[in-house]
Amino acid sequence: MESRATSTAAFIIHSPFDSALPRIRRAIRDDQLSIAAEIDTAHRVKRALEIYVPPCRILLIDNPAFTLETTAIDRTSGTLIPLHLVISGAGNHTLVHMLKVEHIRQSDLPIGVRAPVLDLQRQVLRTLGRIAERVRTEDLLRSEQVPTADGPDAA
Repeated sequence: MESRATSTAAFIIHSPFDSALPRIRRAIRDDQLSIAAEIDTAHRVKRALEIYVPPCRILLIDNPAFTLETTAIDRTSGTLIPLHLVISGAGNHTLVHMLKVEHIRQSDLPIGVRAPVLDLQRQVLRTLGRIAERVRTEDLLRSEQVPTADGPDAA
C-alpha cells in the first residue's frame, strides 16, 4: 500500500483558511470546473465526537463532461471522479492535498477511465498552481511547521 507521502500532491496558500477557501472555490469555477459537493469534516467531528479540530473541508471536484465520459465506460470510475480536494487550516496558512497524477497514471484502470481522470487531475493542478505554491508532501508530514517560500525545504 502506498503511503500518503507518495500518493498526494500538496499545495500551500499563505493565508488563513477562511480567506483561502472562497479563493479556491472561485478559481475552480473560473476554470469551468464544478464543486459537486463539499464536506465540512471538522464540523462533522465536532458534532459527532465533541472534539475540536482545525478547519478541514473536502471538495468533490468534477467536470461534467469527464464524469459522463468515465461513467459511460465504467461505472466504478465514480470512485475517482469527482476528485477529492482536501483543504485544511494550519494557522495563518491553508494546505491543499489531492491524489497525485502518477497514482492514476501507474494504475491498471482501463484507458477510457484513466484518461479523463488524468485530464481532470491536470486541470485541477493548473487551477491550484495559479493560486497556491506547490510543496513536497513529505516535508509537510515531517515538520510540525508549515514550510515557507524562503525556508530550506521550499519547493
